[in-house]
Amino acid sequence: MPDRENRKGAAKAPFFPERLVTGVVRLCGAVSTFLILVIFVQITTAVIQRYVFNRPIQWSDEVIGYLLVAMVMLGTAEAFRRGDHISIDLVSTRLSPPIARIQRLFSNLSVIAFALILGVSIWDSITFAYSFGSYSVGYVEIETWIPQVPIVVGAILLGAMAALRLFATLRGERK
Repeated sequence: MPDRENRKGAAKAPFFPERLVTGVVRLCGAVSTFLILVIFVQITTAVIQRYVFNRPIQWSDEVIGYLLVAMVMLGTAEAFRRGDHISIDLVSTRLSPPIARIQRLFSNLSVIAFALILGVSIWDSITFAYSFGSYSVGYVEIETWIPQVPIVVGAILLGAMAALRLFATLRGERK
């Protein structure tokens, strides 16, 4: 009897890729949250330096722009995982269960397609910038491919999270 209960519990436990992807997505969400604080401190410091001490930080706006991109892209998959993204549920809440399942399948496939298009196009941009050796214009002179890396990471995580949800929908789970 205990063996049968263990098998039932094991069947309900999340499978390995789900735990791995969810863990990485949650970690990147935490990094995104931390970046909100870093950006807040940077903006506050820049404002104080500019208006109190009349000594503006020249590189501040450029770094904040890079951090904003990283913050958004690292937090996108976590927002999708938690359901905190923008959605229009006026119609979807009224769908019958079979139609709602088709709607979930279509929406997850759409997210996967978006993540794939975003990831491939940014990857092309990164490889071009890397091979060309281009540097950013401004006070912070870094290679232009470096600030684009969080976009690829975010696209991969978003696609992986949507694939997990697609698989769950195909298994009959409602996520």
